[in-house]
Amino acid sequence: MQYRVFVVDAYGKAGHPTRRMDWVRKILRRKQGRIIGGGISGKPAVLVLRGRHLDFGKTVQRKFIVALDTGYRNIGFSLSELRVDKTLQVFLLGILTSRTPAIRALMDERRRYRRLRRYHRRINVREQGWIAKHRPPRYESRGKRPSVTLRHGVGTHINLIKRVLKMAPVPLAQTSTAYESVSFDLRALAHGKPRTGSEYQVSPVGKKTGESARSFVIRRDGGCVVCGSSENLQDHHLRKRSRQGTDRVNNRVCLCADCHEAVHAGVIALPIRDGSQWRDTSGVNAICGVLRQRKDLGWHPVSVDDSVRARRRLGLEKTHALDAVSVAAAKTKAKAVDLEAAHHIQMVQFRRHSRAHIHSQRERRYYLPGEKKPVALNRNKRCDQGETPSLAEYRAAHPRDVGRLTVHKAVRLYAPHRATAQAVAGDQWIVNGQLVTMGGIKNQGRYLYSEDLKSVIGKNYVSPEQGKRFLRNAGMVVLRGSLFNPDSIA
Repeated sequence: MQYRVFVVDAYGKAGHPTRRMDWVRKILRRKQGRIIGGGISGKPAVLVLRGRHLDFGKTVQRKFIVALDTGYRNIGFSLSELRVDKTLQVFLLGILTSRTPAIRALMDERRRYRRLRRYHRRINVREQGWIAKHRPPRYESRGKRPSVTLRHGVGTHINLIKRVLKMAPVPLAQTSTAYESVSFDLRALAHGKPRTGSEYQVSPVGKKTGESARSFVIRRDGGCVVCGSSENLQDHHLRKRSRQGTDRVNNRVCLCADCHEAVHAGVIALPIRDGSQWRDTSGVNAICGVLRQRKDLGWHPVSVDDSVRARRRLGLEKTHALDAVSVAAAKTKAKAVDLEAAHHIQMVQFRRHSRAHIHSQRERRYYLPGEKKPVALNRNKRCDQGETPSLAEYRAAHPRDVGRLTVHKAVRLYAPHRATAQAVAGDQWIVNGQLVTMGGIKNQGRYLYSEDLKSVIGKNYVSPEQGKRFLRNAGMVVLRGSLFNPDSIA
């Protein structure tokens, strides 16, 4: 097996990967460069040159391809080169487990709390005489902005390309990007048709601009899905709103008035299920739709048919990582694939910020001269403020003392132990000589927590004094990879 080392000059510009280990050893012996990555990190080895500038005017032209197997939970990626003999040489391939499903779960939980607050507000308006406050629906207040889940899914694919090119740098001028452009037919899946083959990855006619959901459902189904009637048509929710059903078009079908009444009476059982179990596929459809519109990225879409034909022609297995290789092979029309020296990587996406700081409250505290306790908090009173009055209340009760007040800004942390914790989820520590990815903290920050610790020390928590931080959370964390030891070339 011939290993490759990626090369970067002193100005951060990437060169071509090299197999000349004698030249790499000479650079290291003369202390003209250093190796980053490799070893226990599981990343590819990168040679960073010191005080040296690569002359790109003399660079040989080569063709590098970064490819993605678009996904919702798991995204496959690969970095390869098309050789002169039409062989696709794969340098790097792997799978990223994204946080997009977790983002969607958090947004669903937020929606449940929002509906609960509105429910209690309506009760208080009706029974306690509160003043009704109109708030527009979420889809109206959001305007034309895409959902948080969609923005996160698209951003994950874009950041993954940047992450791959940072771990395995190659000249950007000689690199092209391709992705698998999919479009699942959710109606065929919901009707119970087979899920195999690419023929079911063709969507039906889409919703027109300004078209209502009800009109689209009637036009899509072409009449009642039970009897085929085209009179007195209505749309029916497959999952009721009272059971967390949504108003999305994949949760609605077209029925005539008689069949609609019979369905609700239990006389007719629809063989069609709601689209909630196809959330992943609908998410992939939306992500690919945005990527096709983003012409500024310069990415090349590869259809599923071309990718499947390339995978079968080259005899590759059906995995997310090898699907990305198939996308690259379909784009370049490669005749063979060389996976002998490929570097395999498994990555997981973590939250990068600390919720202790994100959820903190900024407060204003007002003091009288000589007083140690604040006489007022904030300009307007908050719901959890307690008995301390706000500035507006204090001004109304003590108008003469307003000019004597001094204000101090403060930060209120709901979880102060998280703000001072020695690790967050995604940090990598070395415990007993092994690399462990931490999942968080326990016992108010006294211990670090990770399921991977069981195979190292026999329990899933450890004191920070028993380990040493190796890498901080980088967002997309490398869990494991085929190791390349830089000591072998030193």
